[in-house]
Amino acid sequence: MTPQVHPDTLRFFEELTVNNNREWFNDNKLRWTAIRDSFLEFTQQLIDAMAPFDPSVGGLSAKQCVYRIYRDLRFSPDKRPYKTHIACFLPFGGDRTQCVPGYYLQIGQEDYGLQGNCSLGGGFFMPSSKQLAAIRQEIFYCTDEFKAILNAPDYKRYYGKGFFTTKKLSRPPKGYSADWPDIDLLKYCDYCSMHEIPRKTVLSDGFFEEVVRVWKATVPLNRFIERALTN
Repeated sequence: MTPQVHPDTLRFFEELTVNNNREWFNDNKLRWTAIRDSFLEFTQQLIDAMAPFDPSVGGLSAKQCVYRIYRDLRFSPDKRPYKTHIACFLPFGGDRTQCVPGYYLQIGQEDYGLQGNCSLGGGFFMPSSKQLAAIRQEIFYCTDEFKAILNAPDYKRYYGKGFFTTKKLSRPPKGYSADWPDIDLLKYCDYCSMHEIPRKTVLSDGFFEEVVRVWKATVPLNRFIERALTN
């Protein structure tokens, strides 16, 4: 049987968005538990399906990869207690304690600039300044290889030509000339591949296979970034 997310997932988060308080959540705790347990099983199946294409994730467990629903309120002016989505992250290399590229899936309300009730992809979000410098250097020295990754048919089909990024520089980063023909590739502050999936697909029998297809397309990008960080 094809793995599926719980059918109440999207409805639950739509309701939570307008009832983001502990009273409502406690009254609907059984719904959340069923959704979480279903997503844990779904994530474990994704780990097993991705392992042949990226063996580094094969030893992960779903509990290591699925994020908690509780928001960190310590330093945020936004005191809503709960996230309005459920998400998992499979770290390239298998260690989520490190800041590394990986595979991301988010299901729920629009959040962090993501649309369509479901977004997924790979690459590296919010690298440190040192990590970002290493990625840019690798792109500069291995430009043809990097462009070949972005121009691969499956990558272009799902991710287009750009990256999901918190910021894109208007000028070249320090140390690089504006005259370099591919300077635009170095202006990103994040190198994330991101693809949106419509609601009807999330609830369909084909959702699991679609997630695997989309994630497979970003494996070469993750390998490139990982190499940049370890050279």
